Amino acid sequence: MSEPVMAAGEVRRRAAERAREVLEGRVSAEEFRAEFADVEDRAVAELIDLLEHEPPRRGLLGGGDAAYRSYQQSVRELIASLSV
Repeated sequence: MSEPVMAAGEVRRRAAERAREVLEGRVSAEEFRAEFADVEDRAVAELIDLLEHEPPRRGLLGGGDAAYRSYQQSVRELIASLSV
């Protein structure tokens, strides 16, 4: 038996909820991608991309705290737009 199909708004709200869990460290970006890989929504696809490409904060390739805060703000704004 197949799972019921969710409406677009429900999918977006679920993606926002799960993305918050990624930020909290309760779900991995890979798990998020696997759950939403088949969703044909540009905002969800952008969120997958952002979560999978979290920039390093420190080290040789790290962009520093300001760049990381900017990344976090972009993710949070996208999550907020999906929550509506």
